[in-house]
Amino acid sequence: MSNLVSDLELEIWEVGFVQQAEAHPQAFGRRFGERQQHQIVRTSVATTKQVSRVAISGRSLTLIVVPDDPANGLATVQKLQEWLDNSDPTTAIRSQLLALQGAQIVWHPQCLVVMVSPNRLETVCQAVLEGYFFESQLRSLESTLEANWDGTLADAPLGFEFNATAISRREELAQRFRDVLNLRTRYARLTSFIIVPHVYPPTLASQIGERLRERLRMEERLDLVDGKLEVQEHVYELCSHRASEFMVARTGHHLEWVIIILLGFQTLMWIVDLLSTTSP
Repeated sequence: MSNLVSDLELEIWEVGFVQQAEAHPQAFGRRFGERQQHQIVRTSVATTKQVSRVAISGRSLTLIVVPDDPANGLATVQKLQEWLDNSDPTTAIRSQLLALQGAQIVWHPQCLVVMVSPNRLETVCQAVLEGYFFESQLRSLESTLEANWDGTLADAPLGFEFNATAISRREELAQRFRDVLNLRTRYARLTSFIIVPHVYPPTLASQIGERLRERLRMEERLDLVDGKLEVQEHVYELCSHRASEFMVARTGHHLEWVIIILLGFQTLMWIVDLLSTTSP
């Protein structure tokens, strides 16, 4: 798709997220998340009137700051939203537009657009980027679970019957069970940042967070993730039980044969000894 040319000077931020105890030299805003160890990092800041699709399709997140201009600024925000929605015809993902207390915000999985007065820019960008971070964590959890379904369906029969041919797969099943438990841990840690009570009295930052969670249906998506996790956990718990039962039974059978062989050998020695004592 062609580049978008604006009548206004746009500020283009390349943004990333780091988790560390020490302050990052390019950190923006305040710390957030678990143990307040996540930081927003601006890797680059540039000013331009032309936005390239290539520039917003990299690994980092792009945030576009539009000058607070009630006339031209709002038109630019709308043009950017339309441009983002039409940028990739192969996906059904559409941007979300939030208008709140004079702030105009466009959310897109690869790009954020913000127009707000300079004195509230840091507050709004902090709230939007925090919301983006947690939504991206949820999106990563969803995609990982979807990618695991084929393996789960292939392993499900072993939850009903485990046999000798499946012994070689025990380590693989154990690893997949550990992976599901890891996903459950990620889910539990993420829940506390998505399902949160409303702040009273409300602030602009809290309202942006609430509106993003509502628009992106984050709580409903968490419920779906929970259901999928329960299914995968149940499958691998059954596989674990069947594998343990089979290995215990197999060990028991081996011990029985060892006992039978020892008894047979003892009987044979007794017969030999009896014959040797009774011969003339």
